[in-house]
Amino acid sequence: MRVLLVTPSAEDRLHQLVPLAWALRTAGHAVQIAARPAFTEAVTATGLVAVAVGKDVPETEALLDESADVDGLVAHGRLWRPRLVLWDSAAPAGAAAAAQVGTPHVRVDGPFGSSAQDGGPAPHRVLDCLPPSLRTSGDDTLSVRPVPYTGPKVIPVWLRRTPRVRRVLVTADVPDAAIPALFEAVAGTDAELVCARPADRVPAGVRLPSQVRLFDDIPADAVLPSCAGVVHGGDPALAAAAFSHGLPQLVLSARLAQEGLVERLVRYGAAAVLDPAHLDAAALRDVTGDSALRTRAGQLGAECAALPSPRDLVPELTGLAADR
Repeated sequence: MRVLLVTPSAEDRLHQLVPLAWALRTAGHAVQIAARPAFTEAVTATGLVAVAVGKDVPETEALLDESADVDGLVAHGRLWRPRLVLWDSAAPAGAAAAAQVGTPHVRVDGPFGSSAQDGGPAPHRVLDCLPPSLRTSGDDTLSVRPVPYTGPKVIPVWLRRTPRVRRVLVTADVPDAAIPALFEAVAGTDAELVCARPADRVPAGVRLPSQVRLFDDIPADAVLPSCAGVVHGGDPALAAAAFSHGLPQLVLSARLAQEGLVERLVRYGAAAVLDPAHLDAAALRDVTGDSALRTRAGQLGAECAALPSPRDLVPELTGLAADR
């Protein structure tokens, strides 16, 4: 069977589709991923086949929703004739093109929220990568386990050793202005901070404590199994990677978008939000020591583990195509 996936020009959204694309591919199906021309290199870096559609736009306009995008997808659809189209919620051109070609299509939702435009063709099904406790989609939603993917990386030697103390991951989206407070706070704990940050991003004059390890670029899902908690700046992909491992989260942000994923995590009790100006050792200890926070985070991790894997979902997707 031929399956076409449609992605906007956003690596996090592409990476959400990759495990499902590879599950389909290894099950024997032909898979292609459609994207804007400048984004096809990001697609081929995943080992999958890219199809350039539409025209390039400024990087700030990641949506795949213009008439030229639809025209390109329709032209390719009529030539390649996919039996199923999966489209990210920020790529509604996939729905419009599938409707014109007469192909069943599935919208893929997840941690980033839905960007699909109102009034477009309704998907035949919705696929959600979030655990049920964090969803806003309906009861008939297809479920799939979130599988973190961050592209080709190399695991450093130090990560292959068991940590001697509780480890907390500090991700790259934490504001630079929060780093001095973080470094000061960790001195009052028995934890180790592993920071996704090169040395030249540490503010001048800030002393590097012995409890801090800096690294440039390794996959978050390789670090998370050794961690007791995560500190980040509100990135939905990082939040999803953390709760899929059952880890409590501290989000350093003065303001958060209402009804976003992090806000739902806070309501559920698996994350806490703190203005960086109020960060101290007690707040950092709560990430690993607060039993209620850890319990709720563990419940989310268990929900994720109970969801079907991308491979388990393949028969249902192929059945959807066969029924139409």
